Amino acid sequence: MGKYQLPPLKNGETFQDFVCDVFNERDKEASYVDAQVFGVKGQRQKGIDVICQKTGTVIQCKVKDLRKTDAAIRKDLIRDIDNDLDKAKSLRFKVNKFILASTFRDDAKLQEYVASLKGGDCDFDCYYMGWDTLSRYAEESEPTMKKYFPNLRQKRSKAKRAELPENALGRELSKKNYVRYLIERFGDWKQKELKEKGRDFNWGSFQKGLMRRYRATGINHINIEHFDSVCAYLQERIDRTIMGKFNKSRGIKNYSTYEEQQADLKKL
Repeated sequence: MGKYQLPPLKNGETFQDFVCDVFNERDKEASYVDAQVFGVKGQRQKGIDVICQKTGTVIQCKVKDLRKTDAAIRKDLIRDIDNDLDKAKSLRFKVNKFILASTFRDDAKLQEYVASLKGGDCDFDCYYMGWDTLSRYAEESEPTMKKYFPNLRQKRSKAKRAELPENALGRELSKKNYVRYLIERFGDWKQKELKEKGRDFNWGSFQKGLMRRYRATGINHINIEHFDSVCAYLQERIDRTIMGKFNKSRGIKNYSTYEEQQADLKKL
């Protein structure tokens, strides 16, 4: 967890410069040292804002209106990814890696979607990098923090009574996000299934039942020892939906495993 609560940048050009600086600061000795803004405003940028020619990395930067619902933002970003990938393929240098960087938070669904794009006429790796990851990288660089957040104060320590227990799932962000991803996958597919019958999926009832099952007041407070059990339970529920059964009968995966998601993140 970072020392600061960095507010997402709202200006597109500023965010673009910020992403460029973050990548350059990550590794001054090698891989990202040549990151630079691609072109200037008004030029045709072929869907690219930052390029790192040394590694063949291209980055598209997207500032999003965070007042929209997560589903609406996710839909916008998927459309952006599809459009910008086609443009990136026309670049006159070899692309090895495409990254969509956004002021929207880290999101397992987006990470999974972009990871699935390689293949067919796309022969390079694709990644999504949200504000949580960008903030964490920015905090590692004092020059970057001073440049973009000069007046930001360190977060106050929360009162001890508000802290999560040492064994709480909420203390391990990657595992908590994976459980949330499975919950959303099950809920989305169940909602589609019930909608065809003129009914609505009761999110509240399902989540209350899940918390009762693991004796927790919320997802953050589930004991980390139950992580594997929670995942197995949710994966089973997903597999038993109509969509899940349909996919399994055709050999289509219903979800990424936790290990697969973590492996994709390590490639960034």
